[in-house]
Amino acid sequence: MPRRARSAQAGRCYHLCQRGQSGSPFCLDAQDRNDYIVAFMQAALGRGLWVHAWSVVDREAHWLVTPQRPDALSSVMQQVGRRYARSFNQRWRRSGSPWEGRYRSYWLDSGAYGISVAQWVESLPIRQGLCAKPADWLWSSAGVLRGLRPAPSPGAYRALESYWLLGNTPFEREAAYAELAERPIGPDLLEAMYLGLSQGRPVLSAATWSGLTDDERQAWNRRPRGRPRKAEMG
Repeated sequence: MPRRARSAQAGRCYHLCQRGQSGSPFCLDAQDRNDYIVAFMQAALGRGLWVHAWSVVDREAHWLVTPQRPDALSSVMQQVGRRYARSFNQRWRRSGSPWEGRYRSYWLDSGAYGISVAQWVESLPIRQGLCAKPADWLWSSAGVLRGLRPAPSPGAYRALESYWLLGNTPFEREAAYAELAERPIGPDLLEAMYLGLSQGRPVLSAATWSGLTDDERQAWNRRPRGRPRKAEMG
């Protein structure tokens, strides 16, 4: 099915994914991963995009973000494309874009599902056999949210509001977050995330869904013909 035109509203949380061209890596080593994260954070800081969680492996990257203005998300991705792609190609003597044609994203009800999706994002290196524990992977937010290392500079990082509600002190929040990570994500949420990444469908609680305008509900209630295009869930 054709993907819906992407739009991002200020104040809404989005899960976005960027993958390598034809399944190829766009980060070949630790320096590439560091450079990519710095490029993203710098662009986010300058364009009003809050970053809540992330995980970067060689062939894909996942981010949980909230734009503070409507053009923030697309502007950040354009800037990362220009800055990181140029340095990556120069370093490895390549040409062209290292990514598939477009990033994928969907609107996420962060109050209901933000922590679960953040922890799914942080478990990506484990699912790919790169480490044993989320915090062992240096190129994700897992260590930051568990209090094991500082957030990367520059300061585009902002913890989710639902993270702050986990406790009254940093220790309480970090311990509660680590405990929640031990709980498996339910199949309904995993399926909703699949549809989000493959079709751009929002992942919303019943309360948030009921608060949508009639036009928004009608748009998302439409069912396309045929089977949805399958998106890999790393």
